[in-house]
Amino acid sequence: MGNIFEKAKIYLNKLDLFIRRITDYLQIIAAIWLVFVALTIAAEVAFRNFGLFLGADQIVQNSVPAIVFLQVPFAIVAGTMLRTTILFGFVKKRFRMSLNFLSYVIGFALFLGIAVGGWSDMIRGWEIKEYQGIGAVEFPVYIIRTVIVFSSLIVTLIYVNLASRALLGTDNTPLAQDPNEQVEPHL
Repeated sequence: MGNIFEKAKIYLNKLDLFIRRITDYLQIIAAIWLVFVALTIAAEVAFRNFGLFLGADQIVQNSVPAIVFLQVPFAIVAGTMLRTTILFGFVKKRFRMSLNFLSYVIGFALFLGIAVGGWSDMIRGWEIKEYQGIGAVEFPVYIIRTVIVFSSLIVTLIYVNLASRALLGTDNTPLAQDPNEQVEPHL
């Protein structure tokens, strides 16, 4: 039985490295995209009176959800998602792990629902090359739908990893522990 737990821990450590790489790349993409959005806003403001730059509102409106979903996996891995740790100082480690497990299962279900619910719209968007906007700028919405579904699937993988760690008793996600304990994060 101990051998199975050791193999599971080795597998989870490899999965941790894979997840960390993906979330780092997604953060880089989100940062580059955010700079593009900021330059778009600046260009629209600077050239508004000349009528040279139109359509920034479509770009910003469609970019914000994509940027947010690109950053969510990193926030979950870093343990910086909004959560309260008031109870954690008063309960035993076993209850904390159970509470963490429950929150990971709820997060998994939520993001799996987003991925499954958005899948057919994403496929349909690619089939018809769905765009939003009329006139000066038409923004490809199917790319945004793909980012949301892909990021949601990554988040489900992260929550499976965290739930597995909670079951094995090796969950040391920051902010998921007793505030009085010093724990090294596993990622």
